[in-house]
Amino acid sequence: MKEPKKVKISKQRQMTIPKIYFDALQLQDEVTVELVDGGILIKPVHKVPDDFAEQLLESLIEKGFSGQELLEKFKEATNNVG
Repeated sequence: MKEPKKVKISKQRQMTIPKIYFDALQLQDEVTVELVDGGILIKPVHKVPDDFAEQLLESLIEKGFSGQELLEKFKEATNNVG
């Protein structure tokens, strides 16, 4: 784990994420923020392609899934994204 870094918070409650953390987490334009045990947990939000659902369905069909089993596998896979 990287050494903790001290950052300033502006009057508008903004802070800058150090580049080393930004790059390591492959951050884009959104993060989730969560209050945990006296601190803030910041996690990346990785966006999926617009045609993700279509690609996923094609992949599951190619693997031989159909009917109710296809629906269950699709739900399982989409819940595991991101």
